[in-house]
Amino acid sequence: MKEFNLRFVRGRWQDGIIDLLTEGALESIPTTAGTYVLGATDPIEFIYPWGRSPVFYIGQAHNIRARLTVHRSHIIDAEKDHDELYWWPRYQYGAAFGTTAAWYSVRGRQSPSTLEAALIEDFYEMYGAIPVANGSWPSGLKKPTRGKRDD
Repeated sequence: MKEFNLRFVRGRWQDGIIDLLTEGALESIPTTAGTYVLGATDPIEFIYPWGRSPVFYIGQAHNIRARLTVHRSHIIDAEKDHDELYWWPRYQYGAAFGTTAAWYSVRGRQSPSTLEAALIEDFYEMYGAIPVANGSWPSGLKKPTRGKRDD
């Protein structure tokens, strides 16, 4: 996933971006609260209603490094035994397509869940769906009703 694939995020650029499965990658990730975006390693892109994106999951954490450490561990385990155990889709996508992680630290009084909802809403507005491996609509984000795309 290249930095330009994060253009759906309005108003700010990511604080960092790494190949999550590279040895030593976790050391550069802060221990602050925030959100993170997981995407397939280039050149994989997923088809969404209004375009293509390598992004497959957006999550939040009170400690970004600790949370991405867990994701990395489960993705590696899913690569080894994906036929033996049922894994959450975010780990199956990461195991099948590689994983690039970008993160956004909270600012001021912002909470990780509020920032996560904003990123998912921005993603939805650009691609017409939430990321493919997000299991549910985030709390605090209004679900769309009926309607059509304006452009």
